[in-house]
Amino acid sequence: MSRKRLLFLIIGLIIGIILILLWLHYIDLNELVVRMRKVNTELVFWATISYLTAYFIRSWRWNILLKKQISIPIWRTYLYSMGGNWVNYLIPIRAGELVKAWFVKHNHGSSITSVLPSIFIDKTFDTLGIFFVLLMIPLLKVNLSKGMLVLLILLSIVFALSLAVLLLAVWQKDKVVRFLQTLFSWLPMKLKTKVNNYISIFVQGLNIFEHHWKRLFNSFLLTALGIFLDGLYFYLLFLAFGIDYPFLKVLFGYTLINLSYAIPQPPAQLGSNEWLMIIIFSVGFALTREDASAIMAFAHMLTAILIGVIGLVSIALSGRQVLKAVLGGEKIYEQ
Repeated sequence: MSRKRLLFLIIGLIIGIILILLWLHYIDLNELVVRMRKVNTELVFWATISYLTAYFIRSWRWNILLKKQISIPIWRTYLYSMGGNWVNYLIPIRAGELVKAWFVKHNHGSSITSVLPSIFIDKTFDTLGIFFVLLMIPLLKVNLSKGMLVLLILLSIVFALSLAVLLLAVWQKDKVVRFLQTLFSWLPMKLKTKVNNYISIFVQGLNIFEHHWKRLFNSFLLTALGIFLDGLYFYLLFLAFGIDYPFLKVLFGYTLINLSYAIPQPPAQLGSNEWLMIIIFSVGFALTREDASAIMAFAHMLTAILIGVIGLVSIALSGRQVLKAVLGGEKIYEQ
């Protein structure tokens, strides 16, 4: 692993461990264990199905976005997505997006540069959840704490920037290309020519929905369905712990937690998920910190197992060489 990547990982782990230690100091660990022992395993099973289906729906959306340039079986895009998600989960520097593009190149021959626009647009659709969150605020009695307000502002900025790049690439394609190329004008001529070519291909690829409004509509519907299934997953976990909580509040809170992954996180969201759960559900919705902590701790362990097992299987089936490249600090786009 490269020194830079290793440094990011170590810093992230230190921050995550500090957050976990502070969280453990804040909660009653014995009470948390007692709650976990009473969990309804049947409801956990159905929650797991909902969680995995939500990921399948998102991979289906990416499959639709890819169809402009290449036709891939849906189950393949699911494997590529889960493999990339595992890398993002373990090493939170968004290398998983490059890994997904590498899988397409390795197994189907498309260049990484030509695949990246579909991944960028796919991630932009994920940030659409901020609109669902904002729409739900008037329907719910939400206590917008400072922490929740800061999170909402940061996520709104991420969404606005992603959408701006996407729209400008559609309406002002040449200007966006020239602007991005100007940013790299200082490079040596040989390298600059290569980078300029990548920029042109990338911006051109962002125009996926031109004359394909059905593709846009279907992507939006799949995004909404994915958000609903995420909320259903977390709602079933609430029920598994014997907590009958309003579905809309669970949907709001978990969507906000999911959206937070767009900003820097410790590896495996270590500690950050636990504190977000308290900020949103305990401070915002007055759920006891014991209940909130027990649900999130259990959910964190469950998702770590699911992402870990399915992610490793996906990488093994899609191209395990990429794992060596990621851990070795090699440039994936040159593999």
